Amino acid sequence: MAATPDHRPDGGGERVTVDLDDWPLSLDPYHVVDFNQALVLDAVTDPLVREKPHAARPGPRTGPAALDSLESDYAGRIWRLRPAPEQTWHDGSPVRPAELAAGVRRAWGPTGFTLPDTFDVPGTKVRRDADGEFVELTSSIPLPYLPELLTFPGAAPVREMGADGWMASGPYRPMRADRRRGRIELVRTPSRRTRAHPGAAERLVFQVYGDRADAVSAYDAGELDVCFSTGLEPSMFAALAGRADATVRPLALAGRLWVRPGVDSVLNGPEGRAEFSAGWDREAIATALSGTVLPLRSYRGLWPGADPNDESAEAGREPSGLRAPRGSRAELTLTYADFPPNGHVSRALAHDIERRFGHRIRLRPLDFPAFAAALAAVDYELLHCISPAPFPHPASLLIPLHSATPGARALGLRDPAVDAALERALRAPEGAGDIEAWREAEEVVLRRAPVVPLFQATGVTLCRDGPPPPDVVSSGLVGLERLDPARSLSPAAPGDRPFRKPSHAHWPSGQRPHQHSIPTARRAATP
Repeated sequence: MAATPDHRPDGGGERVTVDLDDWPLSLDPYHVVDFNQALVLDAVTDPLVREKPHAARPGPRTGPAALDSLESDYAGRIWRLRPAPEQTWHDGSPVRPAELAAGVRRAWGPTGFTLPDTFDVPGTKVRRDADGEFVELTSSIPLPYLPELLTFPGAAPVREMGADGWMASGPYRPMRADRRRGRIELVRTPSRRTRAHPGAAERLVFQVYGDRADAVSAYDAGELDVCFSTGLEPSMFAALAGRADATVRPLALAGRLWVRPGVDSVLNGPEGRAEFSAGWDREAIATALSGTVLPLRSYRGLWPGADPNDESAEAGREPSGLRAPRGSRAELTLTYADFPPNGHVSRALAHDIERRFGHRIRLRPLDFPAFAAALAAVDYELLHCISPAPFPHPASLLIPLHSATPGARALGLRDPAVDAALERALRAPEGAGDIEAWREAEEVVLRRAPVVPLFQATGVTLCRDGPPPPDVVSSGLVGLERLDPARSLSPAAPGDRPFRKPSHAHWPSGQRPHQHSIPTARRAATP
């Protein structure tokens, strides 16, 4: 891959340009709600823990990032988090343990991991031993999945700067954000991650391309170095996936069918949903859509290393021919966000429900803002949506269905069996016991809650000239500081203003987005 210098009057250095499919919903690290936002924040912040590339191999899926070590004791109820040496803010000052503790607390934010009201949020204290200061986290319940939880991009050291500004400790710092041009520019800054990758680009530029065909054309013209694509038409997905410069990656995005509680249909009951799930031909749909989606029966299958034989109890169930009972409503409305491949999936859902359950289905495609509003207001009868797993553990998609969480309250869910199963899993000690407890909890939730897993979304990442491909993790993110501009570089865009390093910069947080009862996004995030 030939490097192309970023020719500038001031010798501004080399850059890597990456596409976004829309402007981030927010640039606020406290509420990470979509993939575009997470991609930018992963370059600016340094999450406490990061999902490891190639995590499909045996061994831990995560590794310390802003932390030097993460150790547990007492069955996962006490954790010691040691700050990494040479961890500094963008102004060069050291990151203190108390600021790491603040990052831990942010992981329990609205889009990260909300424990039921009946559980206390774990507490943090700064302590000292012979090896120096560290953060001690104590919890009344075991947290064996804490490393996965701390991959959430909001779980990062962030220093408040006043006037809604903030500063972080990641490999890049903000220089300019121009929404009119759909362009965000970052500059490399000394950090642990840039010191580990001295060949990292001097500048990192994010450019919005609302149309995937435009993004691919820009990539082929040399205007982009990395192109992330989900939400593709099947024919385009197949064409991109076959390219030599493509990395195809299953993502931690679950396509699901939701049934509004109270709707007049057999689908509103456990037996009806189980019947639908047993007869929904996931493999045929995945084949028809050229691999843009993969079959998914349980959330455990979303992450690398899952046992392909470890399926939901419903996997072996044969359809019984259950029909909608006499007197049920003849027509139901299926709501979905109007971007690929949702239309294809929704039409297949409509055909299947009409054929097997006798309902006429009216399709209701909405643009993303209207879809998000309908979701928040529970304004649907049937809903197809793609939901991110905020962190790589089934708990991230199961806990929001506990009746003492905001999401369940918004839906009016109150099922004692679901609550009991989730509480058993939350209290299970670290080890084989907690794995089995979460497996049982998932079985109960998928029998009782008004949701059916349908598929796992896949993404295609294009990166210049072959090996090594970018290390794309299950959230879809990639450590952009790993890209060597000696192999991956785009030319300067016409009309760029001269670039000068700031002596100090911080980013205004902007408006914090409304939190929806079911997290979703056009390209959703799960670090």
